Amino acid sequence: MKKRWLVTLVFACLLFIPSLVFAVDFDILSYQGDLNIHADNTAEFREKVVYYFNEDFNGQLVGLGRSGKMPKGFEIDPSPKVQVWKNASAIENVNSEVIEESEGYTVKVYNPGQEGDTVEVVITWQLKNLLFLYDDIAELNWQPLTDSSEPIENFEFRVTGFNGAEKLFFHTGKLFTEGKVEKTGGGYRVHLQNLPRQRGVELHAYWPRKDFETALDQGLKGNRLAEFEKIEESITAEKAQSKALVTWVIPLLLSLSLVFSVIFYCIYRRKTSPSKKYAKNHRLYEPPMDLEPMVLSEAVYSTSLEEVSPLTKGGGKFTFDQLVQATLLDVIDRGNVSIISNGDEVRLKAVKEKGLASFEKDCLNLAFSGREEVLVSDLFADYQVSTSLYQGAKAADEKRIQKTGRKLKSSFEQALKQMQDGVRKRVSSLQLPDYYRSLSNGEKILRLTIGVFTILPAFVGFGWFLYSLDAHGYLSLPLPILGFVGLMLAAVYYWTTRFDTRDGVLNEDGLEAYYLWTSFENMLRDIAHLDKAVLESIVVWNRLLVYATLFGYADKVSHLMRSYQIQVENPDINLYVAYGWHNMFYHSTAQMSHYASIANTASNYSVSSGSGSSGGGFSGGGGGGSIGAF
Repeated sequence: MKKRWLVTLVFACLLFIPSLVFAVDFDILSYQGDLNIHADNTAEFREKVVYYFNEDFNGQLVGLGRSGKMPKGFEIDPSPKVQVWKNASAIENVNSEVIEESEGYTVKVYNPGQEGDTVEVVITWQLKNLLFLYDDIAELNWQPLTDSSEPIENFEFRVTGFNGAEKLFFHTGKLFTEGKVEKTGGGYRVHLQNLPRQRGVELHAYWPRKDFETALDQGLKGNRLAEFEKIEESITAEKAQSKALVTWVIPLLLSLSLVFSVIFYCIYRRKTSPSKKYAKNHRLYEPPMDLEPMVLSEAVYSTSLEEVSPLTKGGGKFTFDQLVQATLLDVIDRGNVSIISNGDEVRLKAVKEKGLASFEKDCLNLAFSGREEVLVSDLFADYQVSTSLYQGAKAADEKRIQKTGRKLKSSFEQALKQMQDGVRKRVSSLQLPDYYRSLSNGEKILRLTIGVFTILPAFVGFGWFLYSLDAHGYLSLPLPILGFVGLMLAAVYYWTTRFDTRDGVLNEDGLEAYYLWTSFENMLRDIAHLDKAVLESIVVWNRLLVYATLFGYADKVSHLMRSYQIQVENPDINLYVAYGWHNMFYHSTAQMSHYASIANTASNYSVSSGSGSSGGGFSGGGGGGSIGAF
């Protein structure tokens, strides 16, 4: 939806805004503002901007605004003086125009050039009624610059007049380091390095009211000096509080949150971990139980087909591809399916159904597409679909694509559900004990608390860091560090407890079964490094190969069987090993995940889907100014 609105906006701009300005890559080497205030409350404001262009350009933009709180009768002369230098040479007969906008004026200088050019633009504005005239003081409360397209490397501002101001303050926001204010013979000078883009600056100063006796009365009655000083005191206090908040308070609270998350996590693990401990690196050289791969996944590892479906973003111990490939190899090993090799063609043929569980029949029906014999490369033929289904499609094709995608997706979901129901019936018929228990309410609350205490520092740390950097130009390194630590802890906590709420946690029986299968997996992992005598003592290589496929170690086991010329009773398994068909089977079963992903995308397909702030720390002055280029 967002992309549709973006496309619509772009076309609208192209069609209805002929003078649309496209941004170019440039640097602002310096900005110098000179404000000269006269006794009649008029002023001359001169802006000098030095650009360095990193690509070809058409011109420059300098604006001055009148928005917000400004004195009664404030005016900007719409005919400023414009001077331009390019590469230190003055441009005669400058081509420019002044565009009046709702909140001020923008000078558009038509001055094309090339990459590497340095351009100096000087705009001289005439202003009226710039100061607020009270009974005791004349107050300047003005923001001459609020919107610079790029950072300003060197910023300088001078305020002069027939009499210098009594006091002048310069503001750039709560946290940003203020510029250095120097009192000179004729006024004040402000200097600042590296002013961020879109960073507002504000001048707040006052003169004795008697210095402007010739100025027209604005009707502002009463004394203002006490309020002026109160505003500056509040800004100073606000800046100090904001700096303390970002520098000390927030990092301290986030640190405490992370410490508490670690404490609560340790308590949670102690409550949910069985009391009995087992060795971590123990090896077992035979499968602990003779279970079908999908039954093992469901019962011992609490990983169901629906949870690892390519249509979802779930997960578990095994992938969908591993479960299907191991099941195919299992029924081949048991003689229900045979392998037929004819040159480069490798086929699978259903031989008998006797001894197959219902979910295995469903799996073969899914893989064979209802046929008795199929090429390994043509597995899941009913679901074969490519991205050409929607690539380059037009709006008129959306419904057809979505219908095709939904049909394939629905069919796959139904097949998976039927298989999963069969797996659970098989687990029940084997009368296997419950290996998991549900979390108690207290454990659920503790787990939620851990998440809150961990995610909060990540969001707040990065959020405040980016906000303070963007809005205030303030760099606080502890914030992103704490945010990163929060993300790392959150990843650890998630990875170690991600299935606890969904599946429960291991009980004592489950821990023992899990330990035995983990020991067997350790053996498969290290099988290439086992002694020859140990390898020769293994007699169930055919079952090792099935489970090695499930656990992801089929290459290692196949390689050893070939190296030691190990033969088993089933000739199909011997062919499978001898010709190294593991990769062929893996590729074909993995294709189903690819097809499901395409169907999922197609079911939701649409043509369109294929396609600064200033913060606080100011005294409330109005005005506005901008710098840009096109």
